[in-house]
Amino acid sequence: MTPEALIDTDRWPLDNTALHEQLHSIFCAENVVVLPGFIRHEYIDELVRESEELMTVSYRSEVNGKVNVVAYDQFPADSLLRALYEWDGLMNFVGKVLGEAKLFRYADELGALNLSSMIDGDDLGWHFDQTDFVVSVALQPSISGGEFKNAARIRSADNDNEDIVRAVRNGERPDLVRVEPMTPGTLMVFNGRWSLHQVSPIVGDVTRHVALLAYDTKPGTESNQELKFTRYGRTPA
Repeated sequence: MTPEALIDTDRWPLDNTALHEQLHSIFCAENVVVLPGFIRHEYIDELVRESEELMTVSYRSEVNGKVNVVAYDQFPADSLLRALYEWDGLMNFVGKVLGEAKLFRYADELGALNLSSMIDGDDLGWHFDQTDFVVSVALQPSISGGEFKNAARIRSADNDNEDIVRAVRNGERPDLVRVEPMTPGTLMVFNGRWSLHQVSPIVGDVTRHVALLAYDTKPGTESNQELKFTRYGRTPA
């Protein structure tokens, strides 16, 4: 199966200039773009089965919450998620959404592609990312909870906006928080460096699976050693 076969290109034509412009406009205005049904529904079960198998080798990270993480070097060569990540067609499409002339896959052998799996009681606290943007593919939601809450653009390179950030963390500014849909097959691109976000506690015995795909505007990008150790429990051999 080719990576392109996974994608509903009737709904989301990857080479459509008008769609690129529309999605880029949304990203500029909202710092997030959500594409429901990006992955064809008939392949979701297969991707969930792959995720369940991968989770057996995951690392249990308990920094700012609890989540099970599978690193890039743990995805087998025949992984559909790996094939999707390594396909230039998807990377180029994300670049169009971002308005970037060219993107590059992470050089990080652990952080380039991750599977994030969360079980009953897990959560992820409010945080900012170290990168300008994150690409995620929702594969399976929990029975309840597991909401992706996002306070978009509440800080910038020129203004940390500490009072507003503190108010969001304390639950005092719900008007600034939006719950982004994470239905199976949804592709999301969002700016995590300037947007405060969290995942609410998981409830129930169904695991929440989300794939995280890492790209950058320059080649050779890697996570720092401290982040690698806290996220994966190791650094590359």
